[in-house]
Amino acid sequence: MIATLCVTFLMAPGGPVASPWSPPELASDARSLYMANCASCHGETGDGKGTADLDRPARSFLDGGYSYGNTEKAVVRSIVHGIPGTPMPAFGETLAEDQIQALANYVIALGPPGTVVAPGSSVLSVGERPLVVHGMMPALAEGGRREPRSLVVGFPNGTTFQYRAQTGELQAIRQGDFLDRRDWGGRGGTELQPLGQVTWKPEPIEGGSNGQFNAMNGDTPLRRSFKGSRVADNQVWLNFDLVDADGKDVGGGQEFITFLMVDGVPVAMRSCLANGSAKGLRIDVSGGEPVTELTFPDSDPAVPTFTVTRPCPGLFAMTFENGTPVFVHAAEWTESLESAIRADITGATRGDR
Repeated sequence: MIATLCVTFLMAPGGPVASPWSPPELASDARSLYMANCASCHGETGDGKGTADLDRPARSFLDGGYSYGNTEKAVVRSIVHGIPGTPMPAFGETLAEDQIQALANYVIALGPPGTVVAPGSSVLSVGERPLVVHGMMPALAEGGRREPRSLVVGFPNGTTFQYRAQTGELQAIRQGDFLDRRDWGGRGGTELQPLGQVTWKPEPIEGGSNGQFNAMNGDTPLRRSFKGSRVADNQVWLNFDLVDADGKDVGGGQEFITFLMVDGVPVAMRSCLANGSAKGLRIDVSGGEPVTELTFPDSDPAVPTFTVTRPCPGLFAMTFENGTPVFVHAAEWTESLESAIRADITGATRGDR
């Protein structure tokens, strides 16, 4: 059987950022560039209250959050390429390289102060593609245990996912700069130092999952065993096996983490694809309730494929007839994924479901 689960959620940039510049130290032409190209939308002080008539509020630079991340390189990228689907234009063809750099420095200086990272340090930053790092991570809470084997996935917009490597369990989501890889200089047992702020971590739920992917073969829980990762453009694949309590391999699959920019809002889409010899599969998300429950006959089962675009507890339960191939699409709307996400962001009316 093959099963696919897609859950979409928004990641909003936030938290302190590195800002080694202050406005008085910048060349006067940087402010002139800002006033000529940015102030009409983002305001003279960068507060997002410009005079331009826009279909949505402009970003406030005073908060220090940017669409592609809180680093100098990320701000330069936004200026050069613009932000598709938003009023933010591209300046790569109209401004010189030194002007773009000066403008980026000026915009960053408008944000909150942060810690200056010395050149040549062990700090890792995410470039145009996601970055996957393995290592020991510190405890998420005071008095908690360290994670000796973690897998940390960083994206260009400043969002980081932390997984437990053995099981593929998502432990935390952070926003901000990526990692300080100071463990390179240690003798073993040295932790990676996350630089972003925790914006999400699972809460335990009695009698259910904690919002994690949870596979069941009938009433028998299956655990995930992490096998490896792959980076492709704006997507990271995490490969895993599905194993029962006796250690028997009954299937496998992939978790995909994809980032989309929808109307200037960074949107994370986590997807799980599972397949194997199990006769039934239940995936629990959002409060431990089963999003889907599929039951197969004991012999000659059908091979269904299903997709769920958001966690909706108890969405459906179906039994497939013996030998009948079935395709079920649980998404309730026919528009594209980007349109569906945009409607979620803006609260647009769906119409009949």
